[in-house]
Amino acid sequence: METTIDLNDLKTAYAYKSDKWLRFTYFIFKILQHPKLTRFLTVCTNAIIKYHLPLKFMIKKTVFKIFCAGENIEEAFERIKQLEKYKVKAVLDYVSEGEKIDSTFKANTNIITANILKLSEEIPGNYISVKLSGLEDTEFFREINGKTFPENKRFETFMERLDQICKTAWQQHVIVYIDAEDRYMQDIFDKATEYMMEKYNKEEAVVFNTLQMYLKDRLNYLDYLIKDGKEKNYIPGIKLVRGAYVDKERESAIRENRTSPVYQTKKQTDLAFNKAIEICLSNYNTVDTCIASHNDESTVLAIQYIEKYKIAPHSNKVTFSQLYGMSDHITFNLAAKGYNTSKYLPYGEVKKALPYLIRRSEENSSINGQLSSETIRLKQEMKRRGLT
Repeated sequence: METTIDLNDLKTAYAYKSDKWLRFTYFIFKILQHPKLTRFLTVCTNAIIKYHLPLKFMIKKTVFKIFCAGENIEEAFERIKQLEKYKVKAVLDYVSEGEKIDSTFKANTNIITANILKLSEEIPGNYISVKLSGLEDTEFFREINGKTFPENKRFETFMERLDQICKTAWQQHVIVYIDAEDRYMQDIFDKATEYMMEKYNKEEAVVFNTLQMYLKDRLNYLDYLIKDGKEKNYIPGIKLVRGAYVDKERESAIRENRTSPVYQTKKQTDLAFNKAIEICLSNYNTVDTCIASHNDESTVLAIQYIEKYKIAPHSNKVTFSQLYGMSDHITFNLAAKGYNTSKYLPYGEVKKALPYLIRRSEENSSINGQLSSETIRLKQEMKRRGLT
């Protein structure tokens, strides 16, 4: 089945970038193509975290500028307003993860809640992303993972924080995407998110769980979620991603002498991701889906399934999302054709954004051909504009 979408329309893809911004983006992607330079940036960011080195300015003026929306909510909202001019929505993410202090968890909860209110009042129709490791210590999650809702005050407090966020989102009609993280925390994250979906997704999907499809167990878990939603009368919100921790998962499995939870090859992950698209969209009457992918083939496949199953209006049941700073050819061309499309938009202090930026640098350098394709598209657009 063919589709009329043209992901190679670079004039549409980069219309929002000025000549200066286009050149700068090309420069950064050229740097990221060199593994040694990427490793240098990673070393720098790790050094800032560990030794408090004064390298913030360098990071802020390079990768932070490309992949993040700013250091404060006002800067982030300027980005959201810019995206809205091109019919692109935003998934707003306050970057704070791996924290250890209870007061920070409480503060993060209040910031996210305030962002939901601000979005609903000023720019309705956009989304919120939540990293549960910003609401509680990861070591605590490691201890309780696999247990069914442990009965202790600390876990109850965590659930109260999450409920505060989800309840506010439900009241304000703002969709919340719960991020996936390391596999050792995922079981308890799944249970917490299922609880919130059952509570708040009765009439529409407000809370979404994120499934990293490089995990071997996610297709079975997807089938379980669909069945559970039907049995308990709620709408599963499902965000599909390939995954961002593949090397870390494999290294942990080797170190701990256990079977790796991720597929051995990218092809296996691609097959699982595309199968998940088919499962979700064939169940569109009972599932709402966010396809968060930088892969052209998967994007076209999703559109083909939208047409095959005559999903209408598809913007209410299927959304697409890409990271801010990447795959503009997908985001802006889909938006121009009326598909519900968004950019994942992290913001926050440079230091707090460093773990995210490290993942982006490492992930980008490990994706075969993607950086090269991004750079080629940017160069082609520069040539079209007469900038080379």
